[in-house]
Amino acid sequence: MANFQIQKFNTIVVYVKNIERSIHFYKNVLKLKEDFVENGMAYFSVGSGEGKVTLMLHTADEPQPVDYGVSIEFLIDDVVGAVTAIRNAGGKIVQEPIDREWGVKEAVIADPDGHKIWLVEPLQ
Repeated sequence: MANFQIQKFNTIVVYVKNIERSIHFYKNVLKLKEDFVENGMAYFSVGSGEGKVTLMLHTADEPQPVDYGVSIEFLIDDVVGAVTAIRNAGGKIVQEPIDREWGVKEAVIADPDGHKIWLVEPLQ
């Protein structure tokens, strides 16, 4: 058996039906840095330097959002402020901010295709 070590997350792929609508959401509502768009795919940076991860939007005829499986969670500095800004930008709030016993304030939003995204902020 080969000996190897996973170094970090490199790319997270989100399948979307309408690439323009999703680019608008991830760029203008979530404020992610757009790197480039080509061939029905859009690339965004989350973080920087060694910790940078790429979030790629990829077109699909029928994206399949799920309630169980792999989820996206963003660590942010102000969950309440983020939810207010996302709501004001027309985004869908699935769960209002609540304090969790495991030490985070948590909210859940949905992107235009219904993919749920968790927003968490460490409790002080």
